[in-house]
Amino acid sequence: MRVFMFRSLRVSLAVAFGLAIVVPGFPAAEPMEPWGASEVERSTQIVQRFVGRQDAAQVLNWTAPSSAVGVRQTASNSGNLVNINDRALKSVRQDFDGSQLSLNEIVLNTVAALESIEQDASNIGNAVIGGDIGNVEQYFADGSVQHAMNHLILPELPGTVRQVGLNTMNLVFSEQSVALSSQNFTKQAEQVVDNRLNVAGAGGGGAIVQEGTNLGNIIIARNVDEVVRDFSGDQIINNVVTLQNGARWGSISQNGINIANYIEAESIGYLRQTSSNGQQIVNNRVEQMTLDGLTQTITSPNITQSSNNYVNVIVLKKMLPDGTSQVVDVMQKAEYGQAVQGANGGAVSQTGNAVEIER
Repeated sequence: MRVFMFRSLRVSLAVAFGLAIVVPGFPAAEPMEPWGASEVERSTQIVQRFVGRQDAAQVLNWTAPSSAVGVRQTASNSGNLVNINDRALKSVRQDFDGSQLSLNEIVLNTVAALESIEQDASNIGNAVIGGDIGNVEQYFADGSVQHAMNHLILPELPGTVRQVGLNTMNLVFSEQSVALSSQNFTKQAEQVVDNRLNVAGAGGGGAIVQEGTNLGNIIIARNVDEVVRDFSGDQIINNVVTLQNGARWGSISQNGINIANYIEAESIGYLRQTSSNGQQIVNNRVEQMTLDGLTQTITSPNITQSSNNYVNVIVLKKMLPDGTSQVVDVMQKAEYGQAVQGANGGAVSQTGNAVEIER
C-alpha cells in the first residue's frame, strides 16, 4: 500500500501546490484577489465562498500537424485557495458550491511527424497552505463536481501518448501545526477523472500512459490537535483506450488512485473521521472494436493496470522530540463502496480504516 499511496500523494501535492501559487481567474464566478502578506497578518478570519462554474477547455481539431514533433495541452482550475507559505494563520472558512471542468480534447486526421502527445487536466478547491494554522473549516457542497477530462481521437499512435487527470478538494498543509480542522465532502458531491483515447486506424508502435488521481480531505502537518471530518461523496476514475480490430501498440499503462480522509503528522491529538454513502471506483479498460461494431475488453502482456482505493488513512511519522510515543484518540468508521475494474499485470489495493506508524 505504502509505495503506491506515497508516490501518488507526493506527486499530486506537488502539482496542487503549483496550482495554488499560480491562480487562474474565475470565468463564471466572482474574481478572486490574492491575499497579500500584510493583509493576512492583519486579518483575524479569512472567509472564501465559491459559487458557480469554472471551465478550462481546450479543443483542437487539427487537420495536419505538419512538422510539429510534440503537443502538450494543460487545463487547470482553482478556487478557494490560501497560500501564505510558513506564516501564521488564525482562521479560515472555505465553502465550495459549484463545479470545475478541465477539458483537453484533440482530434487528429494524421499524426505526421508527431512523436509525443501529452494532456494534463487538473482541478483544486479549498486549499490552505501556511505555518501555524488555527481553525480551518472546509465544505464541499451537495451537487458540487470536480471533473478532469482528457480526450484523444487519433488515426494511429505516435511514440508516446500520456493523459493525466487530478482532482484535489479540501487540502490543509502546514510544516508546523494545525489546531482545529473540520472537513466535509458531502453525499452528492463527486470527483471524476476521465482519460479516454480512441485510435481509429491500425494503431502503431507507440506507448500509452493514462493516470487518474482523486484526493479528498487531506491534512499534512507536523502537529495536529483536533480533526473532525466526513467523506460521503464519490471518487471515480475512468481510464479507457479503444482500439480498432487488428490495431497494434507498444505498451499500455493505466493507473487510478482514489484517496479519501488522509492525515499525516508526527503528533495527532483527537481524530474523528467517517466515510459513508459514497463510493470509490477505478475503471481501467482496454477495448477493441469488433467487425460487427461492438466492443470487447482485451488483455495482453503489454497492458499494465493498477487500481488503488484508500479511505480513512492515518500515518504517524517519527517519534516526538523528547523520544516519547504519541497517543492518538481515534474514531474511524467506513461504510463505503470500493470497486475496481482492470488489473491486468498490475496491482489492486483497497483499504478502509488504516493506521500506519513510522517509528
